[in-house]
Amino acid sequence: MAKIETVGIVGFGVMGAAIGLNAASSGYRVIYKELNEELVRSMYDRWVTGSLEKRVAKGKMTRQEMDQIAGMISGTASYADLAPCDLVIEAAVEKMDLKIQVFKELDAVCRPDAILVSNTSTFLIERLMASVSNPSRTAGLHYFFPANINRLVEVIRQKATSDETFDLLMAFAEKNRKVPIAVKDFPGFAINPVFISSYMMLDSFYGDTYNAATLEHISQRALGVRFGIMWVQNGSGLGTCYHAAVSMNDYLADTDVGYPAVPDQLKAQFESGNPWNLEDGPVAGQDLHADVKDRLLGSIFTISTHLIEKNVVSMKDLELGICTALAWPKGPFAMMNAMGMEETSRLVRLTVESGEFRMPDTFAGGTPSPWQL
Repeated sequence: MAKIETVGIVGFGVMGAAIGLNAASSGYRVIYKELNEELVRSMYDRWVTGSLEKRVAKGKMTRQEMDQIAGMISGTASYADLAPCDLVIEAAVEKMDLKIQVFKELDAVCRPDAILVSNTSTFLIERLMASVSNPSRTAGLHYFFPANINRLVEVIRQKATSDETFDLLMAFAEKNRKVPIAVKDFPGFAINPVFISSYMMLDSFYGDTYNAATLEHISQRALGVRFGIMWVQNGSGLGTCYHAAVSMNDYLADTDVGYPAVPDQLKAQFESGNPWNLEDGPVAGQDLHADVKDRLLGSIFTISTHLIEKNVVSMKDLELGICTALAWPKGPFAMMNAMGMEETSRLVRLTVESGEFRMPDTFAGGTPSPWQL
């Protein structure tokens, strides 16, 4: 296949809608797939017509531009209508059995050279694509919330992914005005292992001493960000955060990487149906902030080092990805260099001794030299 012109999106929810609108705005014809015609109509009215009308009202596009983009988009309740697609992006609910079934259906109706990708946040691409004939045309294409604003896209290459498929997906992301990074098939890929472990670490401190606002404040100061990790969890949804944490722990806890236990506090807050309360203000004094900051940064530094050692992603792309997706002013390796490798080593040892991760080879022999960025 020489190029991508028509894109199918399985799942017309928040993420799928944003991915499709981005593609249509970039000149691609888009076909959404949902469970039934009623859902197709309601989601089209909400996410396509509604979103574009808001842009017109704000003066961000003309009525003519809106009509042009809307004319590139259609919807269906039948997998058969995705047969003309050059690329199909699965953006269904994060349930493995459901996603596997989606790819069985797509394999039955799509052309043998059509590219099939998943927008999963944590599941291994190779496992999701196990039933797909010609797996060389499969990969992961992981967008970050909110997909209409966040510019990062991870292009995930599983063992069977061909060079042609990978190159076409990188070019597709760039044409969609995204920043693509190349990532190997690994649980959570490159960015989520860092972000998920960071919020798991913070959430484990939640209680009488540290309320959510205190933890938000500590993460803001530690990372130099306006919106801290507790705020981002609320934006992502605590249900999403909890299930992602469970998945990452299941995948990595018993490996040579390791991963933190899922905090009871996160589970309880998710089950309460309420977001983290960031309105009450910090309660813990500055003298109590250091322990949390050390564990937070230690977790970030340790998992980032493991990702590089496992060749999941290049150091350059991980730095770029973290700064783009999470809006951190510095990536993990720039932070380590700025802090100094002796202090970095102390934080990594603290993290390993606390049982969250195994020791990365880089730090096993003592204090390493600064990272070559």
